[in-house]
Formats: sequence, C-alpha cells, structure tokens
Amino acid sequence: MPRHRRCPHVLLPRRRQFLADLGLGFTGLAAAAMLHRDGVAAGGTWAPPDGEPHFPPKAKSVIWLFMNGGVSHLESFDPKPMVTRYAGKSIADTPYADVQSPEKLALERAPVPDANGLQRNTLFPLQVGFRKHGQSGIEVSDWFPHTAKNIDKLAVVRSMWTTDSNHGAQTQFHTGRHMLDPVQPTLGGWVHYGLGSLNDNLPQFISIGTREYWNRKDGHYLGPAHDAVPLRIDPADPLDFGRPQEGFTGDTQRIGFELVKSLNRLTDIEYPRRPRPSRAAR
Repeated sequence: MPRHRRCPHVLLPRRRQFLADLGLGFTGLAAAAMLHRDGVAAGGTWAPPDGEPHFPPKAKSVIWLFMNGGVSHLESFDPKPMVTRYAGKSIADTPYADVQSPEKLALERAPVPDANGLQRNTLFPLQVGFRKHGQSGIEVSDWFPHTAKNIDKLAVVRSMWTTDSNHGAQTQFHTGRHMLDPVQPTLGGWVHYGLGSLNDNLPQFISIGTREYWNRKDGHYLGPAHDAVPLRIDPADPLDFGRPQEGFTGDTQRIGFELVKSLNRLTDIEYPRRPRPSRAAR
C-alpha cells in the first residue's frame, strides 16, 4: 500500500481492496463484518459502520497467542519425518536439495543467517515423537498429551509459508506484511476495528506481557483507538497510566485536563468528521 494512505473512512474502496488481499484467518471475520456494513455484502443503501457485527457471533472471545521465539512447529503439530531420516547430512546431500536453488532463494525478502551469524545447513533430527490422535488422525507431539485428547476440536493449518526464514517471519504472521514493508495494523487491530466497539467502558482488546519494539502498536493507520490496552505482568503496576504519577496535585491534574480539552476542540474544528476524542479514548 502507498505510504500516504491513512484514512480508511475516506478511501473505502482502497480499504476493501486491501482487506480482500489480507482476508484470512481472524482478519476475515473483521473483513466480513465491514464489507456487510459497507453495503458490499448487504442489501440497501450504504451506512457508516456502527460497531455492531452483522450477525450474533458464536465466539465469545479470541485469545491470540503470538509468541516471540515460541515452540517449534516441527515439535508440536507439524512433524517432518524426513528431517530425522536425513539427520546429520547437509541439505545438498538429500533429495530436497532444490529448496536451496537460486530461484527459490530469490523469493526470500531478506536472506539472513541465524541469530549467531552462522549459516547452518546440517539437518538435526526431531527431538520428540509424534502419534496420530482422534478421529481426524492428526499427528501431535508427545509433549502435548492433554492437547492431543482434544485434537478433533482444533483446526491445524500446515499450508502456511513465508518469504523470510528468520525472525522477520513473525511479522508476516502478525500483520500479513513483511517487516521491511511500511507498518500495517495487526490482526487484533483489524478484528477490533471490524467487530469491536469504542463505546464500552471496558477495553475489548488487550495484550498481556512485554511487546517487542517493532510490535508495540496495533491500529497504526486505523487509529490509536484500535491499539490493544497493554497489561503488564507486574502486580504493582499492571496498567499504564492507571494511577496518577507521584507529585501531582489535583489542581495540577485539572490544568492538564483543561489543556487536553482545548486541544480537542481545536482538532474538532480542523477535522469535523473525526469521532469525539472522549468516545475514542474508551
């Protein structure tokens, strides 16, 4: 997308074109709701988004586990028996040497070695066994015996691929775009934009724990109202700005509040169609 595209409320056709490209997984839920309200998937005349889903959702909540350096897919739900079969050999010594052909390596956006600056070509065997479970017969690592008992309730996707063989791949999984591309809203930001509400007293989108420097925001050009509310793993200070800073009196705080109100009034004059700041803040 061009860098100057910032306002989805004005550029609706371009937003829909973008969502059609990104409409996978949980992002598809948001896309379906927005397209329905925008008149693409619904009858009648167009009406502005009202923050309501187009049908009563069955899911009560979404828990998105985005883990930096999470468990390997090879030792959880995606066994690669050939890795064990050819363990100790280089990739070039196996029947799959073509995976390092110039044509396929050219697909990678930023070829980089591992975190220690080394290019590793020796194959290592799987560190755990796999067995089929449930009526679906999906292989599950022996490290997850309790999850394996409920495998028929899960959807396991093994067809995903990336153009980055190192840490940049996690950004593609989180936003649908490469780390070298301009910043894009995360899946959580899109779901909140399409299905959430800015009128509730409690946040509908939260993140838990420390987030990396490149992953501290969610809404981006959708607006900061669609950022997750960060919750820290610190009982003494779990919520940013949840308590007044020390040394501030009530009079000092009131001066700050009045300043914010005056700035909001100036913004209302410059951007009359912009949602009220008090509503967006919630």
